[in-house]
Amino acid sequence: MFPVPDTLQTAGLTEKQAMEAAYDEGCRSFTFRKNIYADAEVKQTLISIQHYKCCFCESKIGHIDDGDVEHFRPKAASRQAAGAPFIQPGYYWLAYHWDNLFLACTKCNQRHKGNLFPLQTPGSRALSHLHDVAGEDPLFIHPEHDDPAQHLTFDHENIVPAGNSERGRATIEGLRLDRTELTQHRAEMLSVVKALYDVVALFPEEEPVLREEALRILRLQQLDHTAGKHQYAGMFRAWFRRHPVPQAGSGN
Repeated sequence: MFPVPDTLQTAGLTEKQAMEAAYDEGCRSFTFRKNIYADAEVKQTLISIQHYKCCFCESKIGHIDDGDVEHFRPKAASRQAAGAPFIQPGYYWLAYHWDNLFLACTKCNQRHKGNLFPLQTPGSRALSHLHDVAGEDPLFIHPEHDDPAQHLTFDHENIVPAGNSERGRATIEGLRLDRTELTQHRAEMLSVVKALYDVVALFPEEEPVLREEALRILRLQQLDHTAGKHQYAGMFRAWFRRHPVPQAGSGN
């Protein structure tokens, strides 16, 4: 468990209380302090928790950009759909709330998600700190509280809704998790594992030593690629569920 960063419990709490008081006095537009919600301690803690992966697409982002501290529920304004009117104010009272902050790549966060926060029942939206977000039914998958595998799966490198999940479909479409360059990168990563299956198939049962060594390497790759720290772990978990590694001594 990682403790809540100090700045969120001190300066963040002070800002939250000030905005709530301002709302009660009629204010509907707020200014947010990035030096609090994206404080160095906040960001470094998110990096550690998420293994420097985007909370949405699972891409490793440290080697290409610094990543954004993303608000799951948008702080300034929200939208039910792309092009729909802005709903203001946003979730201002959650701007410094630890449960609402994640590390995201700039493509998922800035280019695609932005102010989007669709609900299954738009009328359930919490419009101020006087309402409880527990009554909402978000369509986007929460990176921590939801199990992505219940809503998202993969056909090789292609991300698809699990079963008939409406939330999976909304998350894919809203965040463009099926964008071409992302799908191509997943395909490149998966091709390495697919090649290992081909290597195992080259060795018949008559060559047990070589076959078992190839299987050992494949099992190690399975452990590594399905671990939470690995890029696109969700894709690899789906792959290995559908393509179990042959057991020792098996001719399959």
